[in-house]
Amino acid sequence: MDRKKIILGIKIFIAISLASQLGIFFYTSYQNGGISFNIPFQRISFGMLGIAFLLSWFEGPITGVRIFFLMRVINPQIKIITSIKAAYANIFMGTITPSQTGGGVAQIYFISRDKIPYSQASAGSILCFVSTLFFLITALISTALFQSPTMGHTLQLMIKSASVAVGITTLIFIVCMLFTHLINNLKLTLFTHFKSKGIIKDENGKIEDFLKRFAEGLVSCRESILLMAKRGKKALIISYLLTCLFFAVRLVIPYFIITGLGGNVSVADVMYIQLFITLVSYFSPTPGASGIAELSSVVLMASFVASPVVAIYTFLWRLCTLYINSSIGGILLYRELKTSDKA
Repeated sequence: MDRKKIILGIKIFIAISLASQLGIFFYTSYQNGGISFNIPFQRISFGMLGIAFLLSWFEGPITGVRIFFLMRVINPQIKIITSIKAAYANIFMGTITPSQTGGGVAQIYFISRDKIPYSQASAGSILCFVSTLFFLITALISTALFQSPTMGHTLQLMIKSASVAVGITTLIFIVCMLFTHLINNLKLTLFTHFKSKGIIKDENGKIEDFLKRFAEGLVSCRESILLMAKRGKKALIISYLLTCLFFAVRLVIPYFIITGLGGNVSVADVMYIQLFITLVSYFSPTPGASGIAELSSVVLMASFVASPVVAIYTFLWRLCTLYINSSIGGILLYRELKTSDKA
């Protein structure tokens, strides 16, 4: 793992997150007539905020148990503690890389440290992605059918559009799994044809290498799914249920924060909006969706969070859904890399 890139990702994430949090603070202060540190403590329910903080500690273990159930079908040598460490490392690397692209790499690294081949660790990571993908499609279809009287037409249209986008992605994924070899052969044949015609120039062979790696990835993904379909149906079901539990925890945390800050909201409405924010965060080009997550939260949650406490809510939301777990993952990854250097 490239430590310089990790450090750069951390710096970018902190810089954008800090700028976003300060920007929200000064903007809301301006909206309310000037900077003020008068927090309405009499309306705060520390019990509700405590529940949100407590729930934040469940994300790592839930994800770790999911990895464990999937990996033990592939390789029974996997340990539960390794799976949990891999989950936290995934969260950390997903935080400091665009579109969470580094999360899977960190997960594979930790699992392979348990003397498990990279190919098997990669298969487990792929299956975790599959569980997440199918949760998102089922959740978005459900929310697209959900009609809330408090949700505006624009927001409901956005949710339905997101459902269509994820549905198309899922359909493409299924087609790739059903016709893997045909797609790989067609892709390489077209590349060779266009290259011979001079339409595509690939003097260094980088495009060809990428296509070959992508083809190998599709084959590995297909084989992993077929293996689980044959030997691990229960593990797949458990993985999907754990994925649902993970997202349920993440989506409900803002409800307890808002209620703890004195707000009065519907848990269904909050989870409805949070699902869309989560989807936006997954595909955000900035590390950990920094900036984009905060801005989308301020815009979409404006009707639920009182203006004087928007900045506090945004910070607590990111603290409970990202900062805590990514910090744990960063510490674990640092210790693991330090141990590997001594070995």
